[in-house]
Amino acid sequence: MEDIVSATAHLVDELGPDEVTTTVIAERLGVSVGSIYTYFEDRSAIFDAIVARSIAAHDEMVSRLHGDDSANDWFAITEAIIDSLVAVYRTEPGFRSLWFSQHLSAEMLETMRRTDEAQARAALASFTAHGFHVDVASPIDVMRMYVGLIDKGLDLAFRLDPKGRPAVIAETKRVVKVYLDACLKPVPPRPVRRRSSSRSSA
Repeated sequence: MEDIVSATAHLVDELGPDEVTTTVIAERLGVSVGSIYTYFEDRSAIFDAIVARSIAAHDEMVSRLHGDDSANDWFAITEAIIDSLVAVYRTEPGFRSLWFSQHLSAEMLETMRRTDEAQARAALASFTAHGFHVDVASPIDVMRMYVGLIDKGLDLAFRLDPKGRPAVIAETKRVVKVYLDACLKPVPPRPVRRRSSSRSSA
């Protein structure tokens, strides 16, 4: 099954999604079309699997970054997350071609929405764990906007340039920093409470 996904991903980049059919995939692999349908219902299901694989690779990178206990610079964490997503656009076969196509299923689009929500909640937990709090009435909405700013910024960067326009990537980082600077605050240290002691007179 993984061979089908990998071969299709490379075909998508070579030919474009419109030209990739199950017949073309079978010819690339040297198998029958029927064997493709043993694993996937149709071409759309293979396309979804390509995008799902890339999203999973990015989520794994983000989880490692959020889980780095040594990281206490929130912007360094954010910048690394943006760079990891840039790497997905640039290096994951088939991802960019399908991301900008009309070939993803409704189920995959819903999966991406759930992924965005999970990333927002993970970001909130991570910033809290690293000693920051979101100084607004609805912290999760700030994190949803944070995720959305990154998504839309890189969407624009890779629509304008297949390799990602560097100026737009840099501007995405700047906008995210300005936005979070306004509402992400260090948690003040708790005051040390000293225990009073009484002396008895001799």
